[in-house]
Amino acid sequence: MRAKDRDVSRRKLLIGCALGALAPCIADRTGLAETSDLENFLRLSAELTGRPNLSVDSARIYLQSLGPDRRFLADIGRLNREDSERHARQIVADWYSGQTVESGRMICVDYTGALLWNAIGFAGPRGIPRNDGAGWALTPIGK
Repeated sequence: MRAKDRDVSRRKLLIGCALGALAPCIADRTGLAETSDLENFLRLSAELTGRPNLSVDSARIYLQSLGPDRRFLADIGRLNREDSERHARQIVADWYSGQTVESGRMICVDYTGALLWNAIGFAGPRGIPRNDGAGWALTPIGK
């Protein structure tokens, strides 16, 4: 076998390996759709909450709680429909409370990272000490 023939074989092998590594991405169209849905969901969430840089991990859970019908994510501009308004309210409530409903039960997704704490400004999550330690010096209400 000539050296030139071996070089071509190595190239074909490398191309085959590269395509083999990409095959799951190409074949798994649902994975690509989920990524697109997650990106659209994060963009919509940022628009609705007015907060950029939302947690991707929390977003996955909140998106899953919306159910399988995610057509409203495709067109962010059409939030005036009744169905989209319901989803928009749920998205805002989820992000601000740090909770969502999954399989008929309330689950805590991100208690300390809930947008509520930044929105009210004067309080933080119960049971979590403040960074400055000043909260411990305050007398409890009603004492």
